[in-house]
Formats: sequence, structure tokens, C-alpha cells
Amino acid sequence: MKISLSNAELNKCKRLLEAKELNIEAAEFYIDYLTNNFREIDSAKSPEDWFKKFNQIERVSPKVISSVKMNEITELKTDTFSNDKYYQTIGQIKAHEGDWNFTTYSYAPFEGFVSNELVINPETFAEHTPISYFKEEFRFFAVTQKDEIWMSIIPHEINTMKEPIENATGNVLVLGLGLGYYVFNIVSKREVTSVTVIENDKKIINLFNKYLLPKFPHQEKISIIYGDAIAFVKESPRKFDYVFADIWHNVHDGEMLYLKLKAKESYRPGIKFDYWIETSILAMLRRQTLTVFEEALEGFTEEDYKHSANENDTIINLIYYYHKNTAIKNFNDLHQILTDDSLKLMASKLF
Repeated sequence: MKISLSNAELNKCKRLLEAKELNIEAAEFYIDYLTNNFREIDSAKSPEDWFKKFNQIERVSPKVISSVKMNEITELKTDTFSNDKYYQTIGQIKAHEGDWNFTTYSYAPFEGFVSNELVINPETFAEHTPISYFKEEFRFFAVTQKDEIWMSIIPHEINTMKEPIENATGNVLVLGLGLGYYVFNIVSKREVTSVTVIENDKKIINLFNKYLLPKFPHQEKISIIYGDAIAFVKESPRKFDYVFADIWHNVHDGEMLYLKLKAKESYRPGIKFDYWIETSILAMLRRQTLTVFEEALEGFTEEDYKHSANENDTIINLIYYYHKNTAIKNFNDLHQILTDDSLKLMASKLF
């Protein structure tokens, strides 16, 4: 980046750097809670009481709480999700093939969990993570590989699928199979003519075909193909009207796949692509872009971006070269390259 900022503009830009650090601090608190302390709260009289108990566990600073609205906790009703049509039709299945398993887990009463996609403040880029809990036990269907959950029918999954389900139309290409929640919800739409699913693991396809597909409506619309999703988007001659990608189970394993898929959109001109948890992936790209800006302020040179020890380094290096000649003369210049539209454009050109 070519930075030439007055002191006043530099100070405004540094507020975005501060917001990034507050976002990271909040995320670290959530990760610690969700990894180590998720069942430490066994009662709460209200969402406010729940957050008070949470704060006693995690000791969150008032500045972080205010910045990312950490105290906005929501109590959910189990019936809202257990009455979901997929739940009612599929039920709970125990089955396995190789290291893949269909199984059941549960949220304990008052156990906190992430219940929806990040909400981003468009001015400061503060990241609010929606946290919720149930007062009763909530059992959910999941698929695991080597005891790692790859997909589960939980509030987060249901809520983050709503918009892509609404957007599906015509001949739909779905990248990633999982438990088929997305496919189940789009095949009954009149606007959806066919659903082609690309999955790169034969074992999950076998489990799905044996235990889940027989319970699906409109099976005649569904075609499952074993193959690589990214290669299929680039190489298949088949025409589609809409593409939904869900081949990752979190931001960290998904960001690089997202970037590689974005680069392949050019092979499908005029087609709308949706990506699961794209807002969260863009938030990670935003943080990394701010890191490149901060390093430019610190005097980093091109030499610092020639090697990488991990995927995060690789992406930061790619961002550096993408923005190598980007002029940052004021706060608005920096803010503009951090918007969703600018990040999506960058994402499509890094590979």
C-alpha cells in the first residue's frame, strides 16, 4: 500500500485497527468459553443474568463488551427448531461408514452457543457474534468424521441457510453434501428445477443415499456426483442458474477454499454464487487486510511477503501483492477497501 496520511486521517484509520483488536479479543473469549466452559452456566433467570454469569467466567473487559455488543444474548425456544420440517422428517439416525458417523449430540440447558452469522457494523467493522441458549436440553443430528463434527442441524446451521434457501432457483449446483439440510429445503421449491450436488467423499455419499435420501421429497430432482467441487465449477460443461457452496465447517478451514472458489466464478458468468458463512470469511479477510495496512505503517517491505509458514501467511502475502499499489490518502480510502463488495472483488482475484 502507498500510504500518505495526515495525522488527523491516520488517527481515524487507527480506530479501525483498534476495532480489529477488540474483535479478536472478543473472539478469543468466545473460543475459550465454547471450547472449555460451555456448560459452566446451569441456570439463568434472563438473558441479562446469563451474560452476567458468562462474564464471571470469562472476565470480559467493558471496552470489548461495548464494542461488539457481547451482552446481547438471546434465549431460544427448543420448539422453534425441533419443529423444523427436516427434523420432523429425518429424525435421529445412528449409522456409520468408515470414519464417518451419523450421530446425535445435545446442548445442555443454559449452554451457550453461536446461533447465527456475524453481524458487522458497517462504519467501524465491529463484529457482533450472536450467542444464544436454551433452558431445556436440545438434541440435534450431526455427521462426524473421526469425532469431528462436519455438519449438525443446529440453530446456527438453520439460520445461516435461510437466505441461500430463499435464493435457490432453476438448475441449482450445490457444493458439499453433509446431511443434505440445504438440499432437503430447496427441492420442494417450485422455482427449483433440479439439484446437482458435488461431494468428494464416497463414504458420506453412501451414508446419505442409504439412510437419508429415501426420506427426501422430490428425489427425482436430486443428482449426487462424486468429485472435486472447485474442479467441477471450472471444468463441467453443464449449465446452472444458481450455485451454493458449503464445503467447509468453519472459517479457518474455509477461507482458502472460499478464495479458490471465488476465482472460479469467472468460469460461470452471470450466475449467482452464495457461500455459507461468507460474512464471517469476509471478516477474516478484513482483519488480514488491516494487518497489511498496519504492517505498511510499521515499515514492512516486499521482502517480508515472500515466504509463508501457514495458510494465514499465504493469504496475507496475496493481499499485500493485490494492494501493493493501492493509495491510502485518507480514512475513506482505507474504509472502502474493507467493505464487503471490495473484499469480494479482491477475493475473486487472489488466485
